[in-house]
Amino acid sequence: MQVFQREYHLPRHTNPFPEILDDTIYNRILKDPNYWISQELEDKIIQTVSQSIDISGILYHLGTESLITNAYELLPLDDSRIDLGEMIERLPILIGRLTRVVYLNVKPTSKQKVIFVFTYLPEYQEKWYDAVFFQGMLNGLAVLFELKTFSIRMTKTKLFGIHVSHKELGDDILFGAESNEYEMEWEDDSLFLSRSRLTKDDVNHRHRVMVTSRMDSQLEEISIVDVKDVVGKSRELAIENRDLEAAVEVLKSFKQELEKKQLSMAKDLRLAKNIQKGLIPEIIPDWNGIQFWTAFVPMQEVSGDYYDYFPYNMDKLGVAVCDVSGHGVPAAFITALSKLLFSNYKKPKPSETFKLINRELLDLVKQQGYTTCVYVLIHDDYRVLYSIAGHPRPILYRASTKQAEICEGDGTFLGMFPDAGDTFRDFQIQLEPGDKLFLYTDGLTEAENDKGKAFGEEKLIHIIESCADKSIQETVETILTNHKEFTMGTDPMDDITLLGLQLSPMLPEFNLIKAKGDEAYRKKLFSEAVDYYEQAHQILPRELDTQLSYGKALAYSGNFEKAISLLESYNKFKTNHFKSHSVLGYCYYQVEMFEKAEIEWKKAHSINDSNLSNLYNLAQLYRKLNQKKKMKDVIEKMKRIEETYLHIHPLEKKWESLPDE
Repeated sequence: MQVFQREYHLPRHTNPFPEILDDTIYNRILKDPNYWISQELEDKIIQTVSQSIDISGILYHLGTESLITNAYELLPLDDSRIDLGEMIERLPILIGRLTRVVYLNVKPTSKQKVIFVFTYLPEYQEKWYDAVFFQGMLNGLAVLFELKTFSIRMTKTKLFGIHVSHKELGDDILFGAESNEYEMEWEDDSLFLSRSRLTKDDVNHRHRVMVTSRMDSQLEEISIVDVKDVVGKSRELAIENRDLEAAVEVLKSFKQELEKKQLSMAKDLRLAKNIQKGLIPEIIPDWNGIQFWTAFVPMQEVSGDYYDYFPYNMDKLGVAVCDVSGHGVPAAFITALSKLLFSNYKKPKPSETFKLINRELLDLVKQQGYTTCVYVLIHDDYRVLYSIAGHPRPILYRASTKQAEICEGDGTFLGMFPDAGDTFRDFQIQLEPGDKLFLYTDGLTEAENDKGKAFGEEKLIHIIESCADKSIQETVETILTNHKEFTMGTDPMDDITLLGLQLSPMLPEFNLIKAKGDEAYRKKLFSEAVDYYEQAHQILPRELDTQLSYGKALAYSGNFEKAISLLESYNKFKTNHFKSHSVLGYCYYQVEMFEKAEIEWKKAHSINDSNLSNLYNLAQLYRKLNQKKKMKDVIEKMKRIEETYLHIHPLEKKWESLPDE
């Protein structure tokens, strides 16, 4: 109540609670700390005050003071000493003197660990402030015995929630429990307490106790503790704490505003993250015997790094790795622009692509951001043209020499300088079977260990050379594992992207086996085709043409479960091949997954609406499910596309035989 007065600058004798207590009682409470009021009135006062100010810290300190000021009554009447353990055993006596609604049971679990169980009378409903006050009392034990290392936490309560911070009471409280419990644990127990035999001439107040600290020698250090001083310091601490709490309240208001903005920003970030997730491919499929593997480690939710691949009809494939300036949503915006621009400008030379993209970025971003990039254009004869725009140079590993080297080339950023086009050059390398090429962002090589040493290109080259007999996937994963070990114990400094590609050393064998599989498929020897395609798939597991042919052969040979797995994987690459969806729908139908079959056949029809086989399959599906209206709608759609389609009339006969829905 005194804190409430100070908080609102009220005159001392002005009663701020006339609706719950009269002026006489109000003044008696302020003058006499021992004045006894009913539990009901106490509850009303605390509830009223707590609605205006946070008094949990005050209640905690009052609990601490109550223990300290009453501890003298628990000491032995003679000059014998007690330690913390014995004081804890006497604590239920004090609780019994202070209140008639709760009883304390002490349960030691070890020499320096105790559980306090507070049991309330059935007619009394414990309140949140009880929890805070009693924990403050237990803290008084630690203050009195000068414990340096201890913990006091609530573990269980019958309450179903406490409006003060749960963290102040304990990290893991079981609410709605059968009992109210606290756990106290300490490491040091260096003091004894006893009543003092000093006379009134020696001391001014009986509430002084003699403290004896344990020593290794037979001598003991003796000191006099003035409880008034302890309480006074405790109150000073409470006042200081109140000032801090006032500052915290101001900060809380700022925090709430920040949280609102953060929620809005978090929503935007989630949207940007989801968009970026759709922009950056999870896996790059094998192409013409070249296998890819990537490692992508964003520093934040939204990355400034970006990689992608761009098919040029059937004879070329473009691959880009970019590093956009900054992080977060602005960087994500530029990565989205980059994907659009690389898709639009598929020039025969990477340097020409860079010139056009640089001009577009200058117009769109207005020099408010830029990107570095390395762009490689892989031809079907495994000739690789590449150009660099302010980006780390690629590293080429030659299988014939088992050595890795940094490729030549340089150039300036994209989107920053109008004359940057003059710096872009094209460079060429020829891949041989087993060769590997690595594209990466500077977050990989500039990352530092806990001693401030950078990972560096030299270490990267050494790891690549040590992976001579490993696949591109194994090599990339080995690099990433070594990188994590090197930077362990440090915070990430930048986004990390590593893209590796390798011309398969088993390409001739793959081509031979694939050709045999294609021949068997043409002859409709599907089981034989499955055997060949399986061997080819093991050599190049992400080669899409093989994957689709393998999936179709499995479906037509009756192995629907395996065909589903393969075709689902194929469709993740979003090739928009109507046949893959059509055959997948057929497999779902055969295993009676009718909803999925419907979805796939609808996708197949949307990709190629001139092929009526998917509509025919949908009509048969609706007939099987007795969905007469849907079947009729499909038949009508077939008539609009091709009225003379020979299967329409038999379908209409089957539709007529269906019962009405």
